[in-house]
Amino acid sequence: MSEKKISPKDITVLSTTMLIPLWAKAVEYQRDDALLRDKEAARMLNMIDYDFAPFTKAPASQAGCCGRAKLLDDMAAHFIAEHPDAVVVQLGAGLDARYERMGRPTVTAWYDLDLPEVIEVRRMLLPESGNVYLGVSMFDESWTQTVAAHGKPVLLIIEGVLMYFDEAQVKAFFEMVQRKLPHTQVVMDALFKRMVGKAQYHDALGRMGEKPPEFRWGISNANDVLKLAQGSCLVEEEHLSDFCGKRYPFILRLIYKTKWGRENMDMRILRVQL
Repeated sequence: MSEKKISPKDITVLSTTMLIPLWAKAVEYQRDDALLRDKEAARMLNMIDYDFAPFTKAPASQAGCCGRAKLLDDMAAHFIAEHPDAVVVQLGAGLDARYERMGRPTVTAWYDLDLPEVIEVRRMLLPESGNVYLGVSMFDESWTQTVAAHGKPVLLIIEGVLMYFDEAQVKAFFEMVQRKLPHTQVVMDALFKRMVGKAQYHDALGRMGEKPPEFRWGISNANDVLKLAQGSCLVEEEHLSDFCGKRYPFILRLIYKTKWGRENMDMRILRVQL
């Protein structure tokens, strides 16, 4: 086992949430029936001094994180196949090794963006390997200038991020992208609206041993995203439970088989043309 090197004690509570999907992917790597395989996640987990044991009681989130990542990987791959010269930006990258997991795509440029303190930890655990790290807020327009300078089609990947901001902030972000990077596509996850304000009931966040950051934004359907970005359109949509619901606890599986469950409790994975 690798020597423990990193402690999350100096990371903000919000950034600490990046440890949940890292744990989920590391656990998944050991399964014969894995939803995705991420050897970098398994490697990094052994370098972090953190008690991950409480998360073992969150099987729905473990499968959900991996299913979400795989669906977003696939949507990103669809865009790259259509635009091999793309510029890809993963916003709120945390410790996600998507660039490596997708085989280091030969795009024009791949940027992984997060707050400076997160990028510092990311570089210690997962140094750049052809991609470029940007330590800046996603709401800071400076990164859009870097991306726009390439003059190429742009894809933004936003995973596990937007639910922590309120609707006005999400709307302002989309408007900034439309203004600075017109015709950009976004692949993203969207929390179901009924979970807003209820982060303490989340099976993994509620086990972090501290007050979790609150969920502030969710949707009823894809139109709730499109209305925040005038002129946008839906390119692809998936219900998370369709992909990984078979791995959920029995009661959840029953709920997601109902129309009510799909409409009110299922995370959406979306590809949107802004």
